[in-house]
Amino acid sequence: MPQNTNVSIIQLITSGEISVQYEISKIKASEGINIQIRNYLEKSNHYQIIQQHIINTKEDLQNAESITDKLHLSGKLQNLYKVKKDFVCNTLYLAETLSKIEPRTNKLRKAYQFFEEAKIREADAILNEVDLLNDQFGLLALVRYQKIKINSIENDSDLKFD
Repeated sequence: MPQNTNVSIIQLITSGEISVQYEISKIKASEGINIQIRNYLEKSNHYQIIQQHIINTKEDLQNAESITDKLHLSGKLQNLYKVKKDFVCNTLYLAETLSKIEPRTNKLRKAYQFFEEAKIREADAILNEVDLLNDQFGLLALVRYQKIKINSIENDSDLKFD
């Protein structure tokens, strides 16, 4: 039975079909990537670039003649594998984060959209800490405003809201 590759990674995490911690432990142990995650990643330009660098470095390593070149390329290949692992893990962490928050602001909706389009770095850039902190302060200000309104209504009536 073929896998449904149109299901969002975020939806799979939310539904419990994908456990981020389990998948990351498999990735760190150099085991295979879940097919649905792999299908999603293959849509990402950044992932494709990393993969292409790995392929090119493997070819260069096979064609290298000197020990110095082989050592250099072997080290480069190991670094590229680490970059790939880190990219996949960070993608899963980002998906997990997006699965836990409601896209109530334009920035969050845009981050979801970018993530669904496999524009992972773009989605991550939107969620940078400073912007979220600013959004959070805006939301906190809104909550304070609503509390003031409720207190005002309570003071003007016999109703008490707890």
